[in-house]
Amino acid sequence: MSKKGGSHHLVRICASKYAGVRQRKGYKWALVPMPGKHKKGESVAAGTFLRDVLGLASNLKEAKKIVNSGNLVVDGKKVKDVKFSIGLMDIVYLPAEKKYYRMSLSGRYLYPKEISAEESKQKYLKVVGKTTIKKGKIQIALHDGRTFLGDNNIKRGDTCVMSVPDFKLVSHLKLQPGVRCLITHGRHTGQTAKLEQIIQRPGSHETEAMLSGPSGQFITLLKYLFVIDDKF
Repeated sequence: MSKKGGSHHLVRICASKYAGVRQRKGYKWALVPMPGKHKKGESVAAGTFLRDVLGLASNLKEAKKIVNSGNLVVDGKKVKDVKFSIGLMDIVYLPAEKKYYRMSLSGRYLYPKEISAEESKQKYLKVVGKTTIKKGKIQIALHDGRTFLGDNNIKRGDTCVMSVPDFKLVSHLKLQPGVRCLITHGRHTGQTAKLEQIIQRPGSHETEAMLSGPSGQFITLLKYLFVIDDKF
């Protein structure tokens, strides 16, 4: 009988570095994040996050106990599965620890940045698509799989700051020269820099961006930028 679907298991040493799994020899297997919010190579399963990233569990059994007891909340909702996908900009709350985190980047690694309770009330979401639906309404697609009805002032590549947990638009950050950006892919992953210029390349070449940061000026692809503000 032929095999259907992808594997539910992941050899730990082959796990994506982006997901923040650094210790690769303690256990053979790592959990595969369930499909949905984030791409497989750009997210970490809840059980792996608790055990390997935060160190709150010594094994998967303990991680399951934490999840089953309701002590892992992501974007305002209790997580019920150890394979739940946690990715960039997700807001994580640990009631037992009374700690809040925003998933950010440290170099090429996804990592939990501790934040205040007040900061946890907002989430940064990158606009990855726009569609016109019935009655001419504009549907905005965000990087974590969410959608909402917006308008033509919101462009692909912009950032929408949404309230948590009700997810209403708080502010809109345009992708334009002068803004501060987090680089999410490429050689400069994890760096924050100021967008100086958007460079349109002729033909089929992808649009690039010139930025300036602590290490000086550099050029990367425009699609690698995630607009943030001074509160990030």
